[in-house]
Order: sequence, then structure tokens, then C-alpha cells
Amino acid sequence: MPSDTKSSAGAGELALNALTALEPRVDAFHTAVATAEEEIRTFVNHGRGVSEYRTEQMLVELGPFALGRVDPEAFAGLLPDTDVITSEDEGVLVHAEQILADFAVDHDFHHVVVEAGGDLRDAVKDALEQVGRVFGASRAVELARAGLFDPDQHNGYLSGLPFRKWNRAERQLAPPLVVEVEAEDLLPAGLGEFLDGLVKIVLVVQGPTTPAPLARLITPGTYILQTADTADLAAFARSPNPGVALLFDAERPEQARFVHDPEAGATSWQRLTVSHMPEQPDVGRGRRAPTWLEEFTHLQALAKKPALAVAAGNGAEAPEPGEPVTPADQLAAYLLSQVELEG
Repeated sequence: MPSDTKSSAGAGELALNALTALEPRVDAFHTAVATAEEEIRTFVNHGRGVSEYRTEQMLVELGPFALGRVDPEAFAGLLPDTDVITSEDEGVLVHAEQILADFAVDHDFHHVVVEAGGDLRDAVKDALEQVGRVFGASRAVELARAGLFDPDQHNGYLSGLPFRKWNRAERQLAPPLVVEVEAEDLLPAGLGEFLDGLVKIVLVVQGPTTPAPLARLITPGTYILQTADTADLAAFARSPNPGVALLFDAERPEQARFVHDPEAGATSWQRLTVSHMPEQPDVGRGRRAPTWLEEFTHLQALAKKPALAVAAGNGAEAPEPGEPVTPADQLAAYLLSQVELEG
């Protein structure tokens, strides 16, 4: 785990609560790993049993005359049998089985603590590469079972598979990560490269942050959440999309709280639900706007309903999908959006 410092009590408790909320995804990963580990162990034991049986069978078939003259084990090795594995392949299988056995019962890798001043993106990258040992071991098993494992080419599979080399099925099985990070080290933009398959990352941070640090990660296919309520993580865990969630330790007026759910609509304003939008700060005339202000305005732009949608909500008839919108339609929609029509 990439950390030299202990997490604070508050952040540690939040992280545990987050892991509890992600339990269905955690259980799915460990069940798959345990099943694969059991399958490998059964295969190895079967191969050993077949090998021992074939040697005994050769002794019977060769008869008393061969005793002391013919090596039955070597003789049996001359006969092809797809159920028998070589000692080299068996070594690969046993090594891979041990890797899977360790991951099947170990839950610590789900929890990552970024050391103060550390790099959030690198910490997540390293954590996923450790998880890649599971997928690398699985690939090594397939090669060894087929008799195709080449130590010079494939030994790297047993030490860790970088996320960029995971295939689609592996990314769909990705276990969730809960990452504790200091507020000053919260630079989540670099996490975009990991948002594929069913990768779920929860960032736990204590103290105030910028208003919308996750706004840059909002894309049509990603589930993005900023919240102070761990109950919101249940929908995050169920989503069939990759995502990042930011879990605050408290609700502060300067921090936006929102959810971007790819399944909620076709346009950004339909997918984005903002439960709290802070007031835009006054940076003063002549002063250069801080970089985080761009994230804030980006979130505002994504959440803003178009005039036609507002007008439709006030009783105006919205155009059919694909129907061209004329300037007159736009003007009428804008005027209707400015008028209170109730009563």
C-alpha cells in the first residue's frame, strides 16, 4: 500500500464506511478469485493423480520382466497424455494458485492511503498494478495448461499486470478502491486513464477542498459523485459504468454536491443532478481567476438546462427529437422561461 503515514481516525472511519457501501463489488471480485483458485488447485491435483496412476499402470503392463530394467515413469512420459502436466508447468500453476489464494482472503488492497505530499494518480496506478497480479496469474495459468508458458516471455505475468494491459473482461471485474488523500494532494484529473470497465474509485478527503474537483472527469460514460453522505455510494456501486466518487467529511457551503449518472439521460443536464451549488466567489477585478474556477464554471455549464427545456417545463411544447429549432422557437422559449405562468 503506497503510504508511510497512518490515516487519521476520521478519514479511516469514512474509508471503512465507504468499503461497506461498496461491499457488493468487493464480494463479486473475491468470489471470482476464489472460484479461479479452486479450479487451478483441482486441475493440479488431478494432473498429479493422473501422473501417479500412469506410472503404476506402466508397471502392470510391462510385467515382471521389466522390473529393474525399465524406468516406468520415464516410459510413461514417452506416451502423450493431455491430462498430464510437466513439472515446469505445474510450478507455474502452483505459483499462480498461491497468488489467487492470497487475494481471495486479503481485503487490505482495497484501501489505499496516499502519503502526505504524494501523487494520487501514481498511488492508484500502483494499487491497480498489484491487483493486476490476479489477472496476470490467470493468463499464466491458461498458457501453462496449454503447454505454451515460456518463462522468458511470460514470467512478468506473475509479478503484476499494469492497468493499461488489462483486457475488457479484466476491467469489468476490477475491484473497487477507497483512497484516502490529503485535501492539498487532491488532484483527480490524472485518474481519467483508469475510468474504464467497472473501475470504481472513492476518494476520502478531510478538510475543505475546491468547489468541484471532480468536474473535469465528467464524461458521458462515467459516474461522478461528490457527496458527504456514504448512502449515496450505493447507487455508485450499482452503476454499470466506471466512476469516481469524492466523499467529504462534512457538508460545507463552499463545496458542490452532485451526481453525474450516465444512465439518467442523453444530455449532460439530464445526467447531472446538483443538490448543492456554492455561490461563485468574487475574485476581484484585474485578478487572474484561480484554476479551480474553471472546474466550477464547467459544472455550472453542464448542469444548466437549455431554454427549450425550461420552456417545456413551463407548459410550452418542446420540439420533437431531430426537429430543427428556428430562431423564433428559441426566442419564444426564452421569453416563456422568464414568465411565471402558474394561475
